[in-house]
Amino acid sequence: MAANYHRPKPVDPIWYRRNCFLQIHCACGRNESLNVGMFASSRKLGGDLELGRLTDKLRCTACGKRPKAEVTLYQNGSR
Repeated sequence: MAANYHRPKPVDPIWYRRNCFLQIHCACGRNESLNVGMFASSRKLGGDLELGRLTDKLRCTACGKRPKAEVTLYQNGSR
């Protein structure tokens, strides 16, 4: 199987995937699709932060629990 260099990976830094989208899904029903670069900038996160560390730190703004999150190339998810 060939490597897919276009798909975002947890070790990619924010600056490299700033045009991708953060897909957040919480068990409470809240769903968000946010631009990675804008999300990081609004929270003053460094561009060297890895995507995996970013998604591990997320909390739902509605219930406070940890949502499931992934980074995709497209706003409506991966194709």
